[in-house]
Amino acid sequence: MNKVKYVLIVLTLAVAACSPPSSETVQSNISTSGVSGDVSALVMAAVPDITILGGELNASGDQYEVTGTLPNGDELEIDMVQADGVWTIIEIQRDIEWSTVPQLVQAAVAAIPNSFEPVRVIESKQAVDGSVVYELFEAFGDGTPYGGPDLEVRWHEGNAELIP
Repeated sequence: MNKVKYVLIVLTLAVAACSPPSSETVQSNISTSGVSGDVSALVMAAVPDITILGGELNASGDQYEVTGTLPNGDELEIDMVQADGVWTIIEIQRDIEWSTVPQLVQAAVAAIPNSFEPVRVIESKQAVDGSVVYELFEAFGDGTPYGGPDLEVRWHEGNAELIP
């Protein structure tokens, strides 16, 4: 009799494991790679076509960095902070080509003393006001970028402003 009960239990578990999810379960083809549900929902609301690759929480647990890709292959980084248990997006970043930066931003950079053409440009869309900060990296003699941005330019409402 115990063998029959055991077989019935195993069969019941197998059927349950193979059954489709209930109608209450929302499925997505977007990989969240361990990123919590509230963070994933916030990121996907801000960037609906993102495929989330992963996320990293800082040591104090109040800042989160989510990485993902867009259908065109662009890689994104979404930086968030948590206050009172609620996550908020601060900025959405991606690497872009210098040639795609607005002409007024390029002109502002060209007008400064010791101007340079950056070898790396990070476009950082600021959630708080919709502005974009372009982080520009100069190169060493071998063409590799310096460690941090050498210049930052804020682009907002048609104006380019160098950030000291």
